[in-house]
Amino acid sequence: MIHVLFTYLTSENNDEFFANTHHNFSQNFNEKVSKYKRWQDAKSTVLGRLLLGYGLKHFYKQDIENLKMNFSKDKKPFLEDSSIHFNISHSKELIVCAISSAGTIGIDVEKISDLNIEDFTEQFSENEIGSMHNSSNTLKSFYNHWTQKEAIVKANGSGLHIPLNSFEINNHQATIADECYYLKEIPLNPQYICNVATQNIISDNVMTLTSLNSELITGFGSCNNFKSFC
Repeated sequence: MIHVLFTYLTSENNDEFFANTHHNFSQNFNEKVSKYKRWQDAKSTVLGRLLLGYGLKHFYKQDIENLKMNFSKDKKPFLEDSSIHFNISHSKELIVCAISSAGTIGIDVEKISDLNIEDFTEQFSENEIGSMHNSSNTLKSFYNHWTQKEAIVKANGSGLHIPLNSFEINNHQATIADECYYLKEIPLNPQYICNVATQNIISDNVMTLTSLNSELITGFGSCNNFKSFC
C-alpha cells in the first residue's frame, strides 16, 4: 500500500512551531534546520518529517518514538530494521511525503512557473523534447517530465550519480541499470505537478491521498517525540 500525505506551508505560529521542533526533535536534526537561511526552507523540512511521522503512526501503526532513521552512502534516509520506504519533496508552499510498504519509492513535486525550456534540453532525450513540444501545454509537459525523472532518481537512491539524461521516460516508465520504475502522476493541486515512482505498477486501489491542515500537523508535532526518529 502507498500513502501520499501533503500539507501547505504557512507563516502562522512560527515561533511556537520552531520551539516545539527544538524540544521534540534530535540535536542533529535541529542543527540541520538551523542552517537554513529562509524560514520557509526550515519549516518545509520539519513539515516533511511530521508528514512522515503522522503517516507511519496512523497508517502503519508504528511506534515513531522508537523508530530510528539512518542514511545510505548516497545520503538517502531510511528507517532501520523496517520494510517501510518513504520519500519527501517540497516546492514553494506544498510539502509531500510518500510512504510505501511495497518497496522503494520516490516522489517529486514542482510548482509550475514560467521558464525557458531550452535551458534544460540537455537533461532530456530527443524523444522527450519532442513530446514536450508536441504537447498542448509545453510548460506543463516539461514539469511532468522533470518530476518523473526526479522521482525515479529518488526511488533508485543513487542521487546525483544518475544524470537525468542517462535514461528516457517511455509510456510512464523507465529503466536504470536493468531496474524498471513505474510512474504515476498525483493530482494534488492544479498549480503543481507531482509524480511518484516505484518498481511496481501503481493502481488507484493501492494508493491513498491525505491532506493535513497546518493546525492538525502542528498539533501532531507538539505532542510527539521525534528524537530518535529524526
